[in-house]
Amino acid sequence: MPSENAIIERAETYLRKLSCGVNPLTGELLPEGDACKQERISKCLAYVASLLQKQLDHSDIAGQDGSQAATTAKASKPVKSEKAEKKAAKTQMVPLAIDSEMLSRYRFFDYPVSISRVVRNINELLPRDVYMNHLLYADVANFLVQEGILSRQTAEGGQEANLPTPHGESFGFEKTEGDIRGHHNVFTQCWQKAQQYILDNIQKCVDLANERFASKNEKATGSDEQEGEKPARKERPKFHLTAEQIANYPTDETPVPVSEIARRLNALIDPASNMERIYYKVIRDWYAAEGYLEMRKFNDGKVAFLPTAKGDSAGLMVESRTGIDGNLFDVVVYDTNAQKIFLDHLLTTPE
Repeated sequence: MPSENAIIERAETYLRKLSCGVNPLTGELLPEGDACKQERISKCLAYVASLLQKQLDHSDIAGQDGSQAATTAKASKPVKSEKAEKKAAKTQMVPLAIDSEMLSRYRFFDYPVSISRVVRNINELLPRDVYMNHLLYADVANFLVQEGILSRQTAEGGQEANLPTPHGESFGFEKTEGDIRGHHNVFTQCWQKAQQYILDNIQKCVDLANERFASKNEKATGSDEQEGEKPARKERPKFHLTAEQIANYPTDETPVPVSEIARRLNALIDPASNMERIYYKVIRDWYAAEGYLEMRKFNDGKVAFLPTAKGDSAGLMVESRTGIDGNLFDVVVYDTNAQKIFLDHLLTTPE
């Protein structure tokens, strides 16, 4: 008989597909006029699916199949002893490691799911007989921000969220809005292409997770020391490229957005280096400071950085593109001359 978690997960999948207008049994689109395609019903189905997903996210990864006797024994343990055992166990936690064999067992979703759901599915692939560091949402989100796939944006109502850039949308990351527990939320969901992108770059996410793990251990060790100085915090080298590295910057005639410039520059860093990556906002803000871009606010309250007359003459331009949802959006792109302006700036920047 399936476990309770398995039943909840199946129910969540069925509700999620129905809310997207898909028959969960056949995978076919529901006919027009079907009750599940009505907006109010669709939102209710998505809301209930989100509640089930939240319940799954809070369940123990190792399962809840312990016997009643084990539960009673645990409850009877002294609180102090239990805390001591947990502290001792955490000192034995090993760094996160994910190999290709584990990833081959990843179960893809054919409908968009949250980044947290992708992270939970990855963690379920980890061996259960090893007390291992786990992947967190923040590890994946921080990596995606570094790569220019996501950016920290302010949505309506002042809510901040990690949302897809135009570059991220091309990889299957999608901005989604929904009402969860009475609150309007704006968040990112991942189509299968986006899930594959995370898996293809899982080692970079693992590295961030283990950096977090090591930093947490250092802090814990420092708090336990009664005497002596705390270990000095290891700072990552600031972003910098040599002339030889910049010479390998790929050049083509196709204008690209600033997120692609950041991705190309980060790709030039030695993979073994712990150097900080450059964020696309740093590049964009430099163009703005130099007068190539200016921030404009529109009647609907939205804000955008657009080329000035100086930017137009330097090779910055606005293009209209089609997002994954079929809607048009404008994006500033930079031709080879505009990119060279920033590369020349890097060459003159001291280490």
